[in-house]
Amino acid sequence: MTFDEYDEYDLSEFTSEELTAVDANVSHMLRSTPEHPASSAGPKIQITLEQSNVVTAPTTANSTFLFIPPAADSPYSQFRSWKKAFSVTDLVGPAWCELQYEYGLLGKKDKPPHLRPSSFMSRSGKEVHVQCDRATRSDRRLKRGKSTHQALEDELRPVKVIVAANTPEERFGLRIAQLITGFNEVIVSGKTRELPVFGIIHGHPVIGVIDEVVQVRTASESTDKLGGGAKSPSSNGDPREHLQLSNASSQDAYTLGLIDYKTRRAEYLPPEEDSRSPKLQLMLYHRMLASLLTPGMVDFPLLWSLMDLDPNRPFSRQFVCDIELGDATSGGELSMDLNSLVSEWVAVVHREKTEEGRLKGVNTELELIYRRALNLTDNQGKEHVELNDPLQALALEEQLVIARAIAEKLPESGVEGEGASNIANTIAEKIKLPYPPEHYPSAWSELIGASSDQENVALQWAIQDSLLSCAEQARMNWYHSKNELVSQGVGSSSAPVFAETKHQGQESDVSKMSPIIGTRKFPMDDAQLDSHLADILQWWMGSRKPRGVTVAHTYRCFTCEYQGSCEWREEKATEVAAAALERRRQ
Repeated sequence: MTFDEYDEYDLSEFTSEELTAVDANVSHMLRSTPEHPASSAGPKIQITLEQSNVVTAPTTANSTFLFIPPAADSPYSQFRSWKKAFSVTDLVGPAWCELQYEYGLLGKKDKPPHLRPSSFMSRSGKEVHVQCDRATRSDRRLKRGKSTHQALEDELRPVKVIVAANTPEERFGLRIAQLITGFNEVIVSGKTRELPVFGIIHGHPVIGVIDEVVQVRTASESTDKLGGGAKSPSSNGDPREHLQLSNASSQDAYTLGLIDYKTRRAEYLPPEEDSRSPKLQLMLYHRMLASLLTPGMVDFPLLWSLMDLDPNRPFSRQFVCDIELGDATSGGELSMDLNSLVSEWVAVVHREKTEEGRLKGVNTELELIYRRALNLTDNQGKEHVELNDPLQALALEEQLVIARAIAEKLPESGVEGEGASNIANTIAEKIKLPYPPEHYPSAWSELIGASSDQENVALQWAIQDSLLSCAEQARMNWYHSKNELVSQGVGSSSAPVFAETKHQGQESDVSKMSPIIGTRKFPMDDAQLDSHLADILQWWMGSRKPRGVTVAHTYRCFTCEYQGSCEWREEKATEVAAAALERRRQ
C-alpha cells in the first residue's frame, strides 16, 4: 500500500460538496497566480500585482471571503455565467426582495412587457403567473427613471459619439476608454457623469456605471477659497453643503465624491430601509473605483482570465480611431489592445495622484440625490396616475368594508369571534387617520401589529394579507372608475410617451423637469458591504433559497407583479394555518 502524507488525517467528516468547494477554491487560487512575474497581460507601466488567495482572500483590511462554486441549477449558472461578470445591480438589487429578483430573471423582466411570458416555472417547479397590469406599471416607472438619467447625461454631453465594438475585447476596451475620458473630465471640469467602473469582488468580475463623480474639497478649503465662508453653488442647484466643484485651474488637493440619482413619483424621501439597496450600490462603486485608483489592487491578468478575454488581441483601426486615444494622424499602423488601455489608465492616475499630487482618493462620504420622476403620458396627453401604496388605496375604501375583510381573514390565524372583530375594527379606524404619505411604511408596520401580540407573527401575516387584498380591490375599483383597462395591463391603446422630454434643438432644464426632492449622505461601510456580498452570493451560487420580505415590509408586495403566485407568501400562509391549528389543539 502506498504511503500518503495525509493518511493521518480523517477527512470523513467532510461531505462531497464541501470537498468539491475546497477543490474549486484551490483551483481558483492557482489560476489567480501569474505563471511569470512579468505577465504580458499587465499594463506597460510597472505595477505590483497583489497575489490573491481565494480561500481566505482579503477584500478589505478587515474582511475575508470564501469563494463558492456555483451549483448547476443556481441563478448564476442559468443567467450570468455566459456574461462572465455580475453587474452592480445584480448584487444589490435583490436587497429589495430576493424572490422578486429571482422571478424577474425567470420571467425575463429585462424585456418589454409584451415580450415576456405570461407565466413561468420557478426553480421549485411551481408555475408563477404574472399580473400584467402591475408589470406594465413597473415598466413605466423604470422608463421614467431611465429618461431622467438620460436627460442628466445629455446635459453634460449633448453630442454623442458612436463607437462600433465588434469583439468582446473591444467591448471591454470601450469601458476602459470611457473610464479614462470620464476621469479626465473630472480633472478638467470638476465632474463627470456615467463613469464606468469594474473590478473583482469576492472572486467575481463586477461591472457598473456611477451616475456622477465630482471633485470634493474639505469645508475649510472651500471656505478659504471662496472667502468669507460663502459656499459655491452647484451647477444644478443641488443642495450640497461641502461637496464643492473645484476650479479647473486650481491646484488644491481633492477627493472624488460619488453621487447616485434616484427618481420618485412621490414628493418625499423614501424611508431609510428602502434606501438600503442604493446605499449598497454606492458602497460597491466606492470599492471598485478606489481599487482602480490604487496600483496593484485590480489583478488584471486574473480579470482577463475570468472574463475569457485576450489582452493581446489588437483592436481594429476603426475602433482605435473612434475612441480617440490612438494617434489617428500617424502614417503607421495603429496598434492598441487591452494592455495598452490599462497602461494609459495607470499613467493618467499616476500623473494626477503622484506627479501632480492632487488626487487623494475616493471620498468616504457618499450621497444619494432623489429627483422627481418625469411625467409619463399617452399620445392623447393623458397622464398616467398610479396608486402604488396600499394605505393610499385603502384610504379610498369604506371603513366597514376594511373591517369586514380583516375579520374574515383572522380565523385562519386562530383568532375568532369577538377578538377578531375588535382587532379588525381597531385597524380599520387607524387606517382612516390622516397619515402623511412619507409615514406610510412605518404606519403599515404599526397597523399590522395593532391590537395583537407582537410575538404572534402568524397573526400579523394574516392581517397584512387581508389589508393587501382589500387595497388591491380598492385600486382595481379606482382604475375602473378612471376607465383604465386594468385587465389588459394598459391605460390606452397608444404607446406611452414622456410629456417633458427634450425636443430636438430645444434646450431643457433638468432641474425644472426633474426637481430635487432631497438628499441622503452616509459613510462608506466596508463591514456592511462585505456582509451583504457574502450573503447574496450564497443565493446567486445556489447555496440557499431566496428570501422574501419581512412582514413589516409587505407593503412592497403591493407593486409586485408576482404577488398572486409568490412562494414566499404561500409559505407564510402555510405557517399561519399551522400556527392556528396548533392554537386550537392547545
